[in-house]
Amino acid sequence: MEKFDRIAIIGAGVMGRGIAQVSASSGFNVVMFDIEQRILQGAFEEIRRGLRRMVERGRLGEEEATAILGRVSTSLSLPEAVEGAGLVIEAVPEALELKRRVWSEVSASASSDAVFATNTSSLSITSISEAVSRPERFIGMHFFNPPTVMRLVEVIPGAYTSLETVEAVKGIAERMGKTPVIVKKDSPGFIVNRVLITYLNEAARLLERGYTKEQIDAGMQYGAGMPLGPFMLMDLIGLDIVYNILKVFEEKLGPNYRPATAVERLFRENKLGRKTSEGFYNYREAPKVSEEDGRGFNVKLLLDILISEARKVVEEGIADPETVDKAMKLGANLPSGPFEMARRA
Repeated sequence: MEKFDRIAIIGAGVMGRGIAQVSASSGFNVVMFDIEQRILQGAFEEIRRGLRRMVERGRLGEEEATAILGRVSTSLSLPEAVEGAGLVIEAVPEALELKRRVWSEVSASASSDAVFATNTSSLSITSISEAVSRPERFIGMHFFNPPTVMRLVEVIPGAYTSLETVEAVKGIAERMGKTPVIVKKDSPGFIVNRVLITYLNEAARLLERGYTKEQIDAGMQYGAGMPLGPFMLMDLIGLDIVYNILKVFEEKLGPNYRPATAVERLFRENKLGRKTSEGFYNYREAPKVSEEDGRGFNVKLLLDILISEARKVVEEGIADPETVDKAMKLGANLPSGPFEMARRA
């Protein structure tokens, strides 16, 4: 692990800054790169506030918080950021050409024995890796939002990734206190997003059959034990993220994965959920649903989709049933994995 003492994070948005905090809290020295000083300053301050909250709640000592923050630095120079880094983690927006352009620049400046990891949630690891000179050292390392809380990390080898790289990244994730799961096949959405986003899209399609968002959310929350109904969850994730993942699915997996009309409409209207204060719900006040709201909704309409898509993940060789269940519970906060649900049913 000594060679990975320095980690470069490319992109200081919500995911990048969260990964930076997790890395620094695990003893790594971290440098965050972004293209604007205000983004870097905002990311650094958000990490400071996050550590302060942990101190106030008694989860972290004052000296330890100071030491963690001292391991985080920022840079507006990409070559400077990646110089001497044993691991480079990219967390820029989900656009293939943007990621390939960034990785081409990283590859030209980073150490010859550095490991490269993309935090993509749906794009092909193999396609991104073709932008670097050493694709055998390139891998997917998919954290979940917020990285400081969510335990799961999907580790996704591309077509050229070496076993040594897989084992190294698995070990780093474990040192970060995460539970890594190895995805056997580089496929759109990997495990969690493939199953979860398909389920969310099906919920939005049910609106066209006369169900209401409150009815569906209440049914799934109270009837199926979900921590959030699908519409509140989409608003939390962000309708832009849901839409963009579904467009990747539609392109790579076929027209059955086309974004539902309601998802596309809200995306076009820039009503993206909590981040814009309006999505399926309006966030001037916190939305709530009652058990009574769910009357008349059969949860099997959505649980069957969840289970069916999980079975496709297994049939396509992406993961085995036990790994799917573990990933869905840790990465999507499901009370039970899809195969556990199927056995009970």
